[in-house]
Amino acid sequence: TSVQHVHTSVLVFSAGWLKTTLLSNTVSQFHELIAPFPMANPTQGRSSSILPVSGRQAPQQAVLLWAAPQFVSKCGLHVLHHGRRKPPRRSFACSASRLPSTEPPYVEEMLARENIRTRNTERKARIQKHLGKPEFSPSAYDTAWVAMVPLPDTDRQAPCFPQCVEWILQNQHCSGSWGINQFGLLANKDILLSTLACIIALKKWNVGSDHISRGLEFIGRNISTVMDKQIVSPIGFNLIFPGMFNHAIRMGLECPVRETDISGILHLCEMELRRLAGEESNGKEAYLAFVAEEGLVSLLDRNEVMNFQRKNGSLFNSPAATAAVLVHRYDDKALQYLNSIVSIFGRTVPTVYPQNIYYQLSMVDMLEKIGISRHFSSEINSILDKAYISWLQRDEEIIQDVETCAMAFRLLRMNGYDVSSDELSHVSQASTFHDSLEGYLNQTKSLLELYKASKLCLSENELILENISNWSGRLLTEKLCCSGTKRTPILGEVEYTLKFPFYATVETLDRKRNIEHFDSRVSQQLKTKNLLCHVNQDILDFAIEDFSISQSIYQDELRHLER
Repeated sequence: TSVQHVHTSVLVFSAGWLKTTLLSNTVSQFHELIAPFPMANPTQGRSSSILPVSGRQAPQQAVLLWAAPQFVSKCGLHVLHHGRRKPPRRSFACSASRLPSTEPPYVEEMLARENIRTRNTERKARIQKHLGKPEFSPSAYDTAWVAMVPLPDTDRQAPCFPQCVEWILQNQHCSGSWGINQFGLLANKDILLSTLACIIALKKWNVGSDHISRGLEFIGRNISTVMDKQIVSPIGFNLIFPGMFNHAIRMGLECPVRETDISGILHLCEMELRRLAGEESNGKEAYLAFVAEEGLVSLLDRNEVMNFQRKNGSLFNSPAATAAVLVHRYDDKALQYLNSIVSIFGRTVPTVYPQNIYYQLSMVDMLEKIGISRHFSSEINSILDKAYISWLQRDEEIIQDVETCAMAFRLLRMNGYDVSSDELSHVSQASTFHDSLEGYLNQTKSLLELYKASKLCLSENELILENISNWSGRLLTEKLCCSGTKRTPILGEVEYTLKFPFYATVETLDRKRNIEHFDSRVSQQLKTKNLLCHVNQDILDFAIEDFSISQSIYQDELRHLER
């Protein structure tokens, strides 16, 4: 049967061999599989660099990324921006024609292949390193709170972690700010909150007067950002920033801002407290325990706050939330938690710890989605084995975090591990989900992970998964309706997942789509679990070249069929 007459089957190619999978897909999907990735500029299509395959001239439509070093810089990825703050979409087209070469074609091809192998070997090594031992970015905000913790039995006159104070003194940006400056932004609410926390920490121990002055000037120059509703706010910002700002004023710090700005900042807190006054739920209590101590607002008594303390001594695995408790009162388990983190990271701390399981599972999920997991099978098996043991032991790092729990369930079950859906019973109803911190915050990522996990029913008797599917799907649909035409990366993923469950997609086409929508810029946000961004570019580049090599095999086989 010629390719033009294929209707009820899709040809899926693997390792150079043809396999026929009976699916109700049209021939257009087959041609999408072998088609090049969309070009950034269609007018450049004919002049794009195309390398020959196996000594034969590649067809015009092929766009292969087998670039030798002498023209790698001319053959980069195009980033297509679709509106402000939208995720970049990748185009796999070369932007320039090949540079002239005096080498015979077969020599040039051998050099190109060798360079591909070298680059991929280096990338693979870096990815393997991060899979085995995750590295976490330092959080200036959390480090500042740890720096504020007083040394016990010293009448609270000396810092318990002077190395954190020293880190603050040595890591102020030339702008006067502290924190991660993402994507070249001059200021955002994360940076303002981090800067204010560092200023208060230095003032508390009467050090770094010049640092304090520069920090206050930075806040004064960017104070309008605080009240800009168009800028994303960290969790609890409207409680934490006004509370800390008011505390800074009481400490005698003078920020160069107008009285109207001060009134506006304090009004944010009043509005948030008014909103909270009208709510009664377990989710609200979890939220207040998470943020109120840092906002220096006494909305829960000590016992209510400590009800959320975990076995490792932390509050929600948050160094800042745990340190804020110790700033006001002593707790031995909380201090042990901070001591353990500082002993691991040295002079600074991350925004959430521990999060090894979450990070590693996220990496596994990412590698599987873009089709390169087979290159890391040993590392992935090791990660899944450890996650399975933690699952059986009901480790808090998995069970008490909704997103991690749902992701672990999905990945373990899809990879053949015997996991019961009973462990998701605590979120089997929408009401119980909203009683959690993630549910109170209505976190889209947690909802999406629950929805994906619910699609892995093994029998009709798994009512827990059926219930989760119903209510999580409804809430995700509502989120899409409320967003209108505005589509953030996570909402784009929600829309695609609702339309196309994993069992209704063609794996290779899904892989291509995931590469095209891969965003190597991972945003870092306070009080949330963050992925590393510096390894993501390696993952993306590795996936592009791996897919391009596979694509060349598909094109060869298609030409063979069409003879």
